[in-house]
Amino acid sequence: MNNVLAVDIGGTHYRVGLFDEQGRRLMVQEGDTDRAAGPEWMLSQLGTHCRDLLASTDAPVKACGVSFGGPVDFTHQRVTSVHSSGWRDFELGKWFEQTLGVPCQLDNDANAGALGEFHSGAGRGARLLVYVTISTGIGGGLVYEGKLVRGRDCLAGELGHIPVSDSTERCSCGGHGCLEALSSGGAMQARARDWALRRPERVARMVELSGGQDITAKAVMQAAAEGDMAAAHIVREAMRWLARGLLTIIRIVNPDVIVLGGGVAQSGTLLLDNLRNFLEEWASPTITYSTEIVTAALGNYSPLYGAAALGLEVA
Repeated sequence: MNNVLAVDIGGTHYRVGLFDEQGRRLMVQEGDTDRAAGPEWMLSQLGTHCRDLLASTDAPVKACGVSFGGPVDFTHQRVTSVHSSGWRDFELGKWFEQTLGVPCQLDNDANAGALGEFHSGAGRGARLLVYVTISTGIGGGLVYEGKLVRGRDCLAGELGHIPVSDSTERCSCGGHGCLEALSSGGAMQARARDWALRRPERVARMVELSGGQDITAKAVMQAAAEGDMAAAHIVREAMRWLARGLLTIIRIVNPDVIVLGGGVAQSGTLLLDNLRNFLEEWASPTITYSTEIVTAALGNYSPLYGAAALGLEVA
């Protein structure tokens, strides 16, 4: 039996896993990402973990798949990230091939997450799946009949950068009114911090849940789940725009299922209940749909499982 290595490089955490040829997870090593330490530190950590896993198995390891938390040039197998300092134009696929001596395939974390949920998670059995990751930003991936849809410029699935509003809120891409600028964890965090400047007495619980530090998106979601009115307002507004974005996706490609992943999606019922309310508000009585909207079955591990699927494609 042959194995593959899977690597998931995120802005907060990184994971390295060993998977069998059926895409089943055998072992995982993981840690916290030190963004300030740059690519050199990260590559050193990944190299060590990969060698540990290689030494732990007697079965041949035939390939490696890599998920990177940022923009990737799939054609040239390099990172094009403008979000993480030091990674821009780095040929990460080539680095892994030279380091491990096996074929490697690299893609962004949203595409990897889509593959992971399609093969091993909430999208099993779907003909057309759309995966939306909602964390600091918003990304997406489309899988049709088992294959990722990347598009002419590898831009398919950039759902976070669909303009959904005339808002002047600037997005990380430089545009304004994008879904990411209105519905991401980063957007909720920014809105809560704005409340803290104007109405500090309204955000006391969010500050408390953030450990007395700057308010985090996680604290906003936790406070909203507890019934905090200010937090609930922030979450509702974010979900209102997310519902518009998801309805746009449904009307363009009409997928079997939309899988929501990322840290914000782990709030579960809070997220889904708000979304469904606004989807009903935006709905048309003459254009009905049966697309399911669910949260990721694999949680934070969706991109890692997808990285394994990328590796199996070239094994």
